[in-house]
Amino acid sequence: MLGEDEDTKMAQTNTHARFVRELRSLIRAPYSFIHLQTFEEDRALILLRELAASDNRGIREWSAISSFDGQPSNADFLKALAIIESSPLPGIFVCKDVSTFMESAVVRRRLREMEAQAAAFHKTIIFLGSEPVMAAELQKDITVIQMPLPDRDALWRECEAVFRPEVFPDIDREALVNGAMGLTSREAHRAFFRVRLQYEEAASKNLPFDLEKSIIREKQQLVSTNDALEFFPLEAGMGDVGGLGELKAWLDERQRAFGAEARAFGLPHPRGVLLIGVQGCGKSLTAKVIGRHWGLPLLRLDLGAVFEGKKSPEESLRLALATADALAPCILWMDEIEKGFGDTSDGGASRVLGSLLTWQQEKQSPVFLVATANQVEALPPELMRKGRFDEIFFVDLPEIQERVEILRIHLTRHGRFFENEVVDKLAGMTEHFSGAELEQVVISGMYTAFASKRDLALEDLEFAVKETVPLYRTYEENIKALRQWADGRARRASRRRKVLDFFG
Repeated sequence: MLGEDEDTKMAQTNTHARFVRELRSLIRAPYSFIHLQTFEEDRALILLRELAASDNRGIREWSAISSFDGQPSNADFLKALAIIESSPLPGIFVCKDVSTFMESAVVRRRLREMEAQAAAFHKTIIFLGSEPVMAAELQKDITVIQMPLPDRDALWRECEAVFRPEVFPDIDREALVNGAMGLTSREAHRAFFRVRLQYEEAASKNLPFDLEKSIIREKQQLVSTNDALEFFPLEAGMGDVGGLGELKAWLDERQRAFGAEARAFGLPHPRGVLLIGVQGCGKSLTAKVIGRHWGLPLLRLDLGAVFEGKKSPEESLRLALATADALAPCILWMDEIEKGFGDTSDGGASRVLGSLLTWQQEKQSPVFLVATANQVEALPPELMRKGRFDEIFFVDLPEIQERVEILRIHLTRHGRFFENEVVDKLAGMTEHFSGAELEQVVISGMYTAFASKRDLALEDLEFAVKETVPLYRTYEENIKALRQWADGRARRASRRRKVLDFFG
């Protein structure tokens, strides 16, 4: 039986092995143009040289600085193509960072004319770099393959290069490598080196030092450079969520489903959950607390940054999902998903949605996707199809017992305690209030009491209730329509709900 670490390691090893097999088959077949997309040029070159050697093929490298023969290239890509074309022998020609050269119509035309000749003479031209090679005329000729982040074995080698066994015989390398998953080889090397300096300083002062927490802090700093992805602090717990008993029970059932015991039982990794419903009723809060409840890191994917960042939306999403895969097991939170995929008539949004759906369908890593949405009618139907998520939950306005629980949570958080009769009265006064509006009632009441230089009283809270106009009054028809849609299509997040008048 595999342990959880061995199970994750096996999945990562299989991913790397599949990539190597695919790249080898592309090089051996008559594929003239391959774009190997990666930030890790050195690691990619090592692999390409190994693959070339195993097939007894020559490999030559070109960049804007250095030509195939090691002489200055003067950034003359057309001359590089002429050298490739005139070469009498088959081989692999690696051209680095050529995306900007593709802006030239002459370069694109030359490549189109070279494709058949290169295939006939078994010449493989590999465009190596992180930026997409944008050439509409060549999109049917260029095969794109993305290099995965380094697996555990590669990071172990980086770790031992910094924490040499003969110098650091007692260091917990397993903790260091676990913490570094999701980094490139170079990022991991730099992180290990910084941690080593911190470790040596702590040891010199006879101070305790947590290796794994230190490497995770390094990783948080490095992942923060990804505009679309961020580590989210695990502050709130399940006790901060009022009501939603059915959803809580469902999450409890899956708490142990990421370990080896679940695999031995025959269960797959949980895929994710889609939370739809009324704004301000706890969908985002629930997404935040799952990480702490399950003891897993929480990553937040910002769809706005995906579509408006420096990179193309497809590239930005790919990098974010690849990082999440490498950090697994983890929680990936996508808030208000309809804002990113509500209009798939746009070609870019449609392609990004396709990438997300493919990842959901094919992923083997234990990444649990939590997506939230307020406007279900804006979601594309293919995202709602069975199998994308383990379950779809509808989060409605809290009923009276849930309002009692939510009010107590917010009063206790602010150090205020009232008799049951007082809280029950407030809950009865706040029908159609969302959880966020109940929180605002408590805060508004405290502002009133503070301005009057006295402690919070029941009349302050009652006044705040009367002054609050709940969202339900403005969007009553929308909320009723959402309830009608959810009936039979989604599971209720709350265990008890009275019969509602959907149409009155």
